[in-house]
Amino acid sequence: MIEQTEPSKRVSAVSRGSNRGRLVEVLRRQGPLPRVELARSTGLSFPAISAITSKLIAEEVLREAETETVSWPDDSEDEDADGLTLRRRGRPAVLLTLNPEFGRVVAVSLRMNMIETLIADFSGSAVAQSRLELPTRALDASALRTLVVAQIDAMLDATATPRHRLLGIGIALQGIVNADTGHHLWSPALSATDIDLAKPIREAFGIEPVMANDAVAVALALTAAEPALAQGLSATIVVGHGVGMGVVLDGEARWGADAGSEIGHVKLAPDGPQCRCGQRGCIEAYLADYALYRDARTFLDLPPAASQQPSEPQMALLCERAQGGDPRLEHLFQAAGRSLAEAVAATISVLRPHHVILAGPGLQAFEMMRHAYEERLEQAVLPWLLKSTAIYVRPSESAAIVDGMVRRTLRVVDRNRMETAE
Repeated sequence: MIEQTEPSKRVSAVSRGSNRGRLVEVLRRQGPLPRVELARSTGLSFPAISAITSKLIAEEVLREAETETVSWPDDSEDEDADGLTLRRRGRPAVLLTLNPEFGRVVAVSLRMNMIETLIADFSGSAVAQSRLELPTRALDASALRTLVVAQIDAMLDATATPRHRLLGIGIALQGIVNADTGHHLWSPALSATDIDLAKPIREAFGIEPVMANDAVAVALALTAAEPALAQGLSATIVVGHGVGMGVVLDGEARWGADAGSEIGHVKLAPDGPQCRCGQRGCIEAYLADYALYRDARTFLDLPPAASQQPSEPQMALLCERAQGGDPRLEHLFQAAGRSLAEAVAATISVLRPHHVILAGPGLQAFEMMRHAYEERLEQAVLPWLLKSTAIYVRPSESAAIVDGMVRRTLRVVDRNRMETAE
């Protein structure tokens, strides 16, 4: 069931968009390339590539990198559709790459008791990163807005980033997000609801922020790390502080409405354990780390968790105790495995994705869930549907959130700057 055969591929999203945007997207996906390879990857003629890259170099969007010697299998591959010779056999090829100094983007992850900030250059490489631990549920809407702006300001100052070089700001949030309006509607990490985060960022920096559910950001980071997972429709189920899902098509989240799903709040039992959303019996109430830790403390002497949210060391202690063979903990993790199977079954049955990726720090304990998970999944999904989806287990750290948010923010920057300049 794990690591099944890969499904058929879809046409890449590279074929869409403006000529400038297509070129920049190829370089962002594939890294430095010679002009001849840019022509092949974008489908543009070599003269068109030469003209566009010359303009982008003049605008400091691109730069020439170190050369490498290339050899083509035969002479026919050295010609474009018009019969123009593109490169002689064995000659050094000048590589074009994105200019890291063209600008920078900031990504912010807001989750339970933590705000993490990453600043990256135009190529997507990290410049600096910070993590601030604080009781997030104690923040009212005004304090939250002030804090987010202050963290971005502090990162710009710490890296001596000129304000005119700030190209984009991305905000990844735990909970329900309206990506169109910039409103954070609800989160277990906050007591305040329906918070407009876009307006203060717009006023402070003159930039429209890119907003997303944190599961979407994780999905983008994982599919970028493994290009095979970006082909077709991928659904990433993230297990950790909560349970969420990010949906990615051909390596990109849908533009406009947020591509996140509250899969963790699908009900398994009307009278089940308490969920942080206020309801009972949600998938999250069996599977999320706070639920496992809460239930384990009813029969084990474990230290209390801040805001009922266990820390990473506390969850590591719980897993260590479970591996010691306590049958009561084994029962908890098996129940968690069955709830994970229900989340996967619902995803496959409704979306029929090419890939389902199981991710997040909660998957560090997957081996303790595996037997119950596999047994329940076999029962919950039609066999031919189950065979049509490849399932991968990719435990991931929380840093994947800001990494993915950098990617999404840069994609929006590319689209806005390149396509409007066309």
